[in-house]
Amino acid sequence: MIKSYFKIALRNLLKSRAYSLINVFGLMIGIACFLVIALYIFDELTFDRFHRNADRIYRVVEERTSETGRQTKLAAIPYQLAEQSALKLPGVIDKVRMTVRGRSLVKAKPTDKGFQEENWVVSTNFLELFDFKMIEGDRKTAFQEPNTLVITEETAIKYYGTTNAVGKTLSIGSDSNFYTIKGVLENFPTNSHIAFNMATGENTLVFPRWKDFIAGDWTSNAFFTYALLDKNASTEKLERQMEQMLASNRPRATTAASKILLQPLEDIHFHSNDIDSSAARTGVRAGGNIMYIYVFSIVALFVLLIACINYINLTTARFSNRAKEIAVRKVAGADRKAIMFQFLSEAMLITLIALILALGLVKLVLPLFNDFSGKSLHLGFTTDYRIWIGIVCIALLAALCSGVYPAFIQSGFKPFTLLKNKINFGKGSLSIRRSLVVFQFTLSIIMIVATMVVYLQLQYVNTKDMGFSKDQLVVMDINSGAVRRAAETFKTEYAKLPGVTSVCGSSRVPGEWKVIPKVTVRQQGSKIGDKEMYFICADENFFSTFEIKLAQGRNFSKQSKADSSAVIINETAAKLLGIASADEQLVSIPTYSYGGDMEQLDQPFTARIIAIVKDFNFRSLHETVSPLIIAYEKNPVDVLDYYIAKISPVNVGETLKQMEDIMHTIDRGHVFEYHFLDKQWDLFYIEDQKRQTIFLAVAIMTI
Repeated sequence: MIKSYFKIALRNLLKSRAYSLINVFGLMIGIACFLVIALYIFDELTFDRFHRNADRIYRVVEERTSETGRQTKLAAIPYQLAEQSALKLPGVIDKVRMTVRGRSLVKAKPTDKGFQEENWVVSTNFLELFDFKMIEGDRKTAFQEPNTLVITEETAIKYYGTTNAVGKTLSIGSDSNFYTIKGVLENFPTNSHIAFNMATGENTLVFPRWKDFIAGDWTSNAFFTYALLDKNASTEKLERQMEQMLASNRPRATTAASKILLQPLEDIHFHSNDIDSSAARTGVRAGGNIMYIYVFSIVALFVLLIACINYINLTTARFSNRAKEIAVRKVAGADRKAIMFQFLSEAMLITLIALILALGLVKLVLPLFNDFSGKSLHLGFTTDYRIWIGIVCIALLAALCSGVYPAFIQSGFKPFTLLKNKINFGKGSLSIRRSLVVFQFTLSIIMIVATMVVYLQLQYVNTKDMGFSKDQLVVMDINSGAVRRAAETFKTEYAKLPGVTSVCGSSRVPGEWKVIPKVTVRQQGSKIGDKEMYFICADENFFSTFEIKLAQGRNFSKQSKADSSAVIINETAAKLLGIASADEQLVSIPTYSYGGDMEQLDQPFTARIIAIVKDFNFRSLHETVSPLIIAYEKNPVDVLDYYIAKISPVNVGETLKQMEDIMHTIDRGHVFEYHFLDKQWDLFYIEDQKRQTIFLAVAIMTI
């Protein structure tokens, strides 16, 4: 019986090829769009869930509240809190620590130029708690021995051209500082928030200074810590116990109030936007935005619904062409149930054909989608079974949505009415059809409005006045003392190049990817208490190179030795301090921080406010402009970390080569590491832009 339904359905489809093609094409596009978005959403929702104990792994987060009431959540905690929690708290079965040692020059051979790499140190049991796949090596012993490394397959290919790297060596920092490779990891999954190029075990760090540091470390916030908890453990109880442990061991000089939070591993991707993990550049990936998941889910349903409604409208509009066929079948003895099954069979067959074509289309589109989105989505025999179950369910749902209404309406007419072709759908049917059309137009209008909003958001990011110029700025890292000490030589020689229009030096730049230090600022003679501000240092060319405008006051002067104690503050800092105009007001900077506790300077830095600079976005547009204090390059808090040159867009390659040659006259072994500032700024918004572009593409398809 069912076989005959499908035979008749196929015959009708072949008989009305144009009608069938339109329906199949519409459903194919709708299902294909739905599947791509569904794969994207599934990948996002399964972030970090591939570890076998993912539901029992928690990241330890410290929330600090300063004396001024400012709250900061830090993704890393002190060494001893992680160590003692695992030893003394019964609910903690195991723990893993991760910390970054900074960036160093890494070479496979002394004659190589090498690459600047971020070097991570992890607990020896890292690969026992986390289930990252290994290509080579023993996961139980890979991090056990000192002076050994585990690298990713991408890193192995970069240095050796092959993943067969176990037993080979890399030098880190100097040509005599060798590390033996003990394992090669498969590249980290794109839906893992943990990712690094290379790491060594904690057993490598055996020098006395390190041992002294970790033995008493209750303040550093330098260690990303993950705890495996017992199934019956109470997270609330463990949080209180850790807080008590921290309070009883942390030095009394620490005034910030602390609270410990155990964040589930499965929540990290979507619920970490308020947690600072800036201590890592590559080891901890940026989080996602759950709002996009809701939006994409709604859009995917919109696409599928519109495709189904198109089918319903086309089928009911074409009903008069099949009236006599239905009448003859009824006269021949077919009941309403049989007629309904016939129309549902046609809907099922069209949906099946559309699904097969959609799967083929998705297979063709996914490589391009992956290149754009940075994902590793795939659809094949190894795809998660839940996705295939979802595909089957969606196909059945689409067939039912498309076929139920036409089947119900068309099977309800009497044979005489059909033979006389006196078809009157009735007020109810007409109302439903009109409602469907109105619903389609409503969805289209919603998508048009949403598309305009998203487009304007993209334009806002691209056209927003940041308060400084980021075009044609080359930022060069300073990675050696010799290069830093030769600052004046560099700036003088770079300024002579025909392709360079301006040169400056600074400790941090707008769009900074490293930790921007903070200081406490105390205005002398004022009743206002200490205020936290971000801190950078720069030379006298900083403001002209970045085209940052002074609101009042004067710039730093190279000729004035007294300017070693001069500072310039932004408008937000001026409001915070209650300063209306810069008039050599004295401020004291007693403490500084690079992400952990505020530490005392050897002696407070007494500075004079010589100018107020207009506010500029030195961090992304996701964050409001914060108070900033800019000191002259010679100060007791920080040192220059970059040289920045504004270059001509003509002969860029030649200009960069000349700049590299000048650098190598000072330090031949220094890697010329640079990037263009506008490209760095794009990284702040790349994930937003990808998601918004995906939304725009699907929205346009829907419309």
